Amino acid sequence: MTLMKTFTHEYSSKELLETFIKNNYISNYTGDILIQVFTSVNNKEYILYLKDELLMLLPSAKIIGTTTNGEISHNGSLNHSTVISISVFEKTKIITKLIKTKNDSFQNGVDIIESLNDKEDLKLLVSFTDGLNTNGEEYLNGISSINDTVIISGGMAGDYSKFEQTLVFTEKGITNKGAVAAAFYGKSLNIHTDYSFNWETVGRTHTVDKSIKNRVYKISGMTTVDFYKYYLGNDISKLLPAIGIEFPLVQKIDGKTIARAVLTKHKDGSLSFAGNIKEGSEIQFGHGDVQLIIEKGLESIKNIIKAPIESIFIYSCMARKALLKDDINLEILPLKEIAPVSGFFAYGEFFHDSDCEHENAQLLNQSMSILAISENDKKVEKITPNIFNKHKINSDDLSLHRTQALSTLIKRTTKELEYLNENLNIRVKEEIDLNLEKDNMMTLLHTQAQLGSTLEMILHQWRQPISAITSTLSSLQVYKEAGILTDEILDENIQNVLSYTEHINTTIEDFRDLFKSTDKNTNIAIDELITKSLTIIKPIVRENRINIDLNISISNIINIPIGLVMQVILNIVKNALDELNRSKVSNPIISIKVFEENDNNIIQIADNAGGIPSDILPNIFDKNFTTKDGEDGTGIGLHMSKKIIQNKVNGSLTAHNQGDKAVFTITVPKVI
Repeated sequence: MTLMKTFTHEYSSKELLETFIKNNYISNYTGDILIQVFTSVNNKEYILYLKDELLMLLPSAKIIGTTTNGEISHNGSLNHSTVISISVFEKTKIITKLIKTKNDSFQNGVDIIESLNDKEDLKLLVSFTDGLNTNGEEYLNGISSINDTVIISGGMAGDYSKFEQTLVFTEKGITNKGAVAAAFYGKSLNIHTDYSFNWETVGRTHTVDKSIKNRVYKISGMTTVDFYKYYLGNDISKLLPAIGIEFPLVQKIDGKTIARAVLTKHKDGSLSFAGNIKEGSEIQFGHGDVQLIIEKGLESIKNIIKAPIESIFIYSCMARKALLKDDINLEILPLKEIAPVSGFFAYGEFFHDSDCEHENAQLLNQSMSILAISENDKKVEKITPNIFNKHKINSDDLSLHRTQALSTLIKRTTKELEYLNENLNIRVKEEIDLNLEKDNMMTLLHTQAQLGSTLEMILHQWRQPISAITSTLSSLQVYKEAGILTDEILDENIQNVLSYTEHINTTIEDFRDLFKSTDKNTNIAIDELITKSLTIIKPIVRENRINIDLNISISNIINIPIGLVMQVILNIVKNALDELNRSKVSNPIISIKVFEENDNNIIQIADNAGGIPSDILPNIFDKNFTTKDGEDGTGIGLHMSKKIIQNKVNGSLTAHNQGDKAVFTITVPKVI
């Protein structure tokens, strides 16, 4: 005999609800009844009316409910509906609670757990909080501070990305600022939890400079809004906080990869997230790979069927739904072949590992959190043989192919850069050994510091167009879902993607010139040489908020080893950048002037960091001279730069002070 059972109904009218309850003999059950309501209707009057209907039909039932970003039933993912999930129990006792906020999410968690009785028999807490005012992580920490053994599941209410109002409710009341919970008591209740994340990180790691709990003020020297603006583009940043759900910040917490989605945008340029992001923590942008998410989601099912299951509840992130679209059902529908399924798409999901006692519950984003319960000890004996391959991804879906292609591009590019970085020491040794045999001058240009700096330039150069491509495709989806996608917007965004792609191709050629090992002289226009060099370092200069004043008055042809001279220019500009950061002048500027003087082409690079101290100016080109400590300097960069210009270009490299400016002058003979 089945000890518990769940019935799921997609509500449309009181009459059909009454028929549903009657046909399933739900009112005949003598045990406790819990009704979970997942609704898209963000209206207090509607919810109170629906609550009264339910209590009229099932007077003894306990109710918890939430507004959503989408609903889940036996038919899979739904939009703009109301799903009523009715669970009947034989041995489990249910108590519901509602807590209105005190503007202290931690205390709300404390209050809701302390309001429950018989804590020794408390096995499970299913809780929903409002999605805009509650700090989900602090709320869970408050519960765990009183009881760290009870399993917690549920999520944060949604409002279909309007970010205006979310509601949670019980049979006794409703609130837009607070939390509700259903407490499950009973030793016979079997609980199994699982979750699926499987988003990837993209780009380099950033440091959170300033944050207080879930409000982040600065990342990598920028306000958090400017940080999103820089990497996603100004147009996309205007869609915050909505777009922040699809581009979360990802960090490691207790060994788990956890994303944090944006909830609120503040006037001071800070952003509030669904959970805490500690000051000093390292974060990366998250990106969803459709194929990987679906494949790993099916892996979770293999774990679930090992446990006794009579009902399955899914509390999933709305970002998964936005990314996977109809393919979200590839995660959901196989579960209904195991047990009845219901749930909703949230602004944040609560996960508590049922296999680990005394481990705090965690707030997740971008994840699918699964709660499976049963009053029966029998495990699942048989499932449909094709449960894992029954539903296929639509191979004709062009947007899916684009997403997969973009995901592959990001993944491969990131891995290649990581590989270069991980193997840096080996490459440095190989290059040094090789160049010692050829020309002692070349040794310096391939030291670890030089390669490390160059790799940093590559990271800066590629991450912005890649992020821009991602955000452009995402914006098209946002425009489409909002019903404002026009041919003009589509054409404009396609041109943007093509432009970003062309930019990547161009910079690849520039880096190829930089890495050429040959010191053979080649003709190049001097203005093209400057453009190639600045293309590589401009992103780093821009990120450090330093202006470049460029004045090129000639386009003469010069005959030089292009890669070597580019490295000289980059070395001088990078030194100027370091000095400007050290001096912290109010208006940092690097000036580059290119002009003709007598029979020579002149490249002057200056910075306003205060000039070179007079006591060290005569020594800066000496072989072993350096003002930098440890790994920040090689001690021979300027020395080797001078030798390259003298020996390979038949020119000169000098330095002098001009007021508060340090001026480096490269002289290159004309090509006759």
